Amino acid sequence: MSGIPSRVTVMLSLQRALLGEVFPALRAVTVEWGPAFVRFIGYIDGEPSEEDLESLSCVSAEVAADFSAGVDVDFEAVRCDHPQRIADDLPRVYRRRESE
Repeated sequence: MSGIPSRVTVMLSLQRALLGEVFPALRAVTVEWGPAFVRFIGYIDGEPSEEDLESLSCVSAEVAADFSAGVDVDFEAVRCDHPQRIADDLPRVYRRRESE
């Protein structure tokens, strides 16, 4: 995958990059993108550990490798404890199963 990010390439890239990097506290991953950027948000239940942040950094590096050098890939880790609602309307790449 390379060039300008499209919905399909962004979603597939993130889903592939998440393989082996999903940790128990990860509640959801949402994403936004444009012609020159991909930005994803990892919502974490509890205080993010260094290991959690390292996993998200690995995901970011894997996604960056899928696109040309002109595409900036960045992420944000947001603490959002269950059962607090995740308050964004961005496309979800990942969501863990949770009871209400």
